Amino acid sequence: MQKVIKGLDEASSKSGIGTWKEDYLSNNIRSVLLCASFAFILFGLKLWLISYNGNAIPFWDQWDAEANNLYRPYLNHTLSFHQMFDSHNEHRIFTTRLLALILLQINHIWNPLLQMIVNAALHVVAILLIVWLVARVIGQNSLVPLLAFSLVLFGIPYGWENTLAGFQSQFYFVLLFSFAALWMLLSQEPLSIGWWLGVLSAVLAYLSLASGVFVLASATLVSTIVFFSNLRRTPKQLLATVILCILFIAGVKLTPTIAGHASLKASSFDQFYQAITIVFGWPVSSNLIAAVVCNLPVLICILMILRKRPPANDGRWFFLGFIIWILFQTLSIVVSRASIALSSRYRDLFAILIFANFGCLLYLLNNNFSKWKKWMIVGAAVWIAIILTSLCRYSWYHLPQEIVGKREISKIEAINTKNYLASGDISYLKDKPYLSIPYRDAEGLSNIIEQPGIRKILPANISAPLRPFSVETKPVDAFVAGGYYFTTPARLDTAWGSYVPVQGDNALGEMTLHFKNEGGSKRIAIPVAGYPLNDGMSIDITQNGVVKHVSIEDNPKETWGTAYGKVNSGDFSIILKDSSRSKWIAMAGPIVEGRLDNLTDYILLRYPFFILLGILGLLFIMVQTGLTRNDL
Repeated sequence: MQKVIKGLDEASSKSGIGTWKEDYLSNNIRSVLLCASFAFILFGLKLWLISYNGNAIPFWDQWDAEANNLYRPYLNHTLSFHQMFDSHNEHRIFTTRLLALILLQINHIWNPLLQMIVNAALHVVAILLIVWLVARVIGQNSLVPLLAFSLVLFGIPYGWENTLAGFQSQFYFVLLFSFAALWMLLSQEPLSIGWWLGVLSAVLAYLSLASGVFVLASATLVSTIVFFSNLRRTPKQLLATVILCILFIAGVKLTPTIAGHASLKASSFDQFYQAITIVFGWPVSSNLIAAVVCNLPVLICILMILRKRPPANDGRWFFLGFIIWILFQTLSIVVSRASIALSSRYRDLFAILIFANFGCLLYLLNNNFSKWKKWMIVGAAVWIAIILTSLCRYSWYHLPQEIVGKREISKIEAINTKNYLASGDISYLKDKPYLSIPYRDAEGLSNIIEQPGIRKILPANISAPLRPFSVETKPVDAFVAGGYYFTTPARLDTAWGSYVPVQGDNALGEMTLHFKNEGGSKRIAIPVAGYPLNDGMSIDITQNGVVKHVSIEDNPKETWGTAYGKVNSGDFSIILKDSSRSKWIAMAGPIVEGRLDNLTDYILLRYPFFILLGILGLLFIMVQTGLTRNDL
């Protein structure tokens, strides 16, 4: 037996089977490492943008769509299954609502920063999926250029509006489900299990964003071409095409028409033409020549695939469906949002069109024009140079102002909202300049905030502090309200401290604040000023006979820092002690934080780690590739 095995091993070695297996595994591992490195770098870049410019203040539609129409009925146990599919403007954002509820259930607190991180991950996964699928069609040798081009294309934050808003997951869900649906509908046998999974993905794309319906339109068109080209002229193919067509018509019928959005649509041919040239010419220029140059690879590729008409199960039909889908997506924005077509929120979709053109360029280089290969390479290099140069130029002139503006507006909105929540005075919301509050009007925002259950789940950066139901001080004059040094920033909410009138920081004693905790275990953030880390100073939490010391990194001195602690179910107390005659200590009411708030902050601060990890992965692959070539 050993001789037989040895003989088989020698035969495999001579025939190259063992080497082929090793090469296959090596190529697959290399591809996975490449994709992982790309994902880490891109995710890190998105975290960087959120870390410096993100704010947990909910913005505009979030107050209606999430707080009032989703969280309020959910917390009051009146949320129905039907409400999950209700329209939001023209869309039925079931997937976004489901994600929002899951994150709220896990975190217990509404945290748009957490939503932004999850959205960033969704976007990276969607990009990786389409890169992988296109590489399967064009050839695995195209994976490196596709990833490299995508890193530049999607690494620039022109779609900052989606990245810096927790409510925009629908844009990423529609990409993810559309790519999956197109692959399964156009590469699997009609009416097979895989095909029906494609139908489910297409429905979920529509339940993410109204334009998800174009997955069904694209798949219907390609399936019709396959049928009438006699590539798969079978009853199953015909039935599958009819089902897709019916679902597309149903999706269009179920899409609401919003009268208030009529002004956003193209009202004349001139406006339609201008919107087309702006969108299809982005980022080069807003004219017909730029639009043709940007999309010439897609136009040629469509003609080549239709002329060759590959077998029905060939991946090129998916590629054609993907191209048609992004053209439908782009045209839908031109028609329905002509007046604001180049808004940041739509640029993430326009970037997919640029990616599709680059994929078509690689396809043409790999599969056609062998006689003109040299000129094709030169033309491709020129096209890439034009696109990337224009994209960088556009970003340089527009993005800094847009992103900084968003960051500063969010800070003002958070301050005004927090002041209202701390004081109950609506004047902090009223009569403010446009975008000084995160909603269309002060009364509407106040009404939503005061709905049952909403105050308890508001993000920690704006949430009102807990109020003690009793305060004990020993001796009586050891701690007083407002007892902090006069250069310390004043607070609207009540703060207690040991810097008292006449005595100054000579006051000594102890203060105990008693709080209710009606829910489960919570992480609390306690605003602290003064010198809590000095000898003779302490801040402790007592609950059920157990004493826990709260943690703080440094003495805040004449400013406000944050100490952190954890409380379990039931009432708890916070005890401040001051036995120092040279220093003082102060605190305000604690803020309840979510279970994942600390992890959220940790991840945002570690964005360099993700970028570095991705770069190290690329360097490792380059070294291994170089060593392998030297061995050969």
